[in-house]
Amino acid sequence: FFEPFTAFGVIDSEGKLTGGVVFTNYSKDAIELSLAGRGIVSRGLWAAVISYVFDQLACSRLQVHTNRRNKRVLRMLAGRRGPNSGIGFRYEGVARKLYGKDDGVCYSLVDDDLDAFKKRWKL
Repeated sequence: FFEPFTAFGVIDSEGKLTGGVVFTNYSKDAIELSLAGRGIVSRGLWAAVISYVFDQLACSRLQVHTNRRNKRVLRMLAGRRGPNSGIGFRYEGVARKLYGKDDGVCYSLVDDDLDAFKKRWKL
């Protein structure tokens, strides 16, 4: 890992840890996001992610990769109406054999997309 790297815990209304966000592969201009947990995507989470990545680190790019077979995450990222109808990240393509024999799929959010992303999430 390249510093800075950090993780955010996601806590429910009862104070129970329900998931998390991990940032890795920081390169001054870009950082990669990993999500874990069900039902953790919320306006508050995205506000914290956007603030950390684009304001504190001054990155111009946030990227997410997932296994091509991970249908649940792909539905979240891509949406049901096509590759750019999900949470607001843009589909970039397939990374062949990123997960051993399995291909990965790449999505990104860049600083040029922030106004539309913030509007979508009412941030």
